[in-house]
Amino acid sequence: MLPTSPATHTKQITGETAPLLPHGYGLPFALITALFFLWGIPNNLNDVLIRQFMKSFVISRFQAGLIQSAFYMGYFLLAMPAALLMRRLGYKSGFVVGLALFSVGTFLFWPAAVIGRYSFFLLALFVIASGLSFLETAANPFIAQLGDPSTAARRLNLAQAFNPLGAVSGVLIGTLFIFSGVELQPQQIVDLKVRHAYTAYLQSETMRVVTPWF
Repeated sequence: MLPTSPATHTKQITGETAPLLPHGYGLPFALITALFFLWGIPNNLNDVLIRQFMKSFVISRFQAGLIQSAFYMGYFLLAMPAALLMRRLGYKSGFVVGLALFSVGTFLFWPAAVIGRYSFFLLALFVIASGLSFLETAANPFIAQLGDPSTAARRLNLAQAFNPLGAVSGVLIGTLFIFSGVELQPQQIVDLKVRHAYTAYLQSETMRVVTPWF
């Protein structure tokens, strides 16, 4: 059985209930909770990107599946370095590095779309996931320490409740801003190729993925 702190033991005796958040901790909690919402969005945007890239780059399902591989490889490779960095320099360094990597990854979507290279998009997604790895590694223990240990689980549950909202928002954002609703028939593709307009069509479909990330 884990030992209880003197303050917690006193509250147990007197029947007092520890507040969910001490006074003055509301803003840090709100900012970190916003991150739970934030990283729910790209997780579900990946499914939208798979379908869109299959059309705009004319690639197979296997090639499109590399989106998920590149994304979760960022988590796999950066989670341990994130923990080691925060162990040495603290949570603030984890949040700063995570937000910096996430920002760089989102901005990489623009040159990737202009160049029209699928591998460039995979790199951008890897960088985004690397940033999220830092943020997620830092957020959970940081929230647990924003107050009395007896209410840590409640704080975590409240913050994590915003993650599904981000996931739903990711689907809506992808549907509204990425999908054009244009599905060409084989004969239409042939006609565009004859008019040398097919490449321009594919480029326009690729550029549609930029808006949600900006």
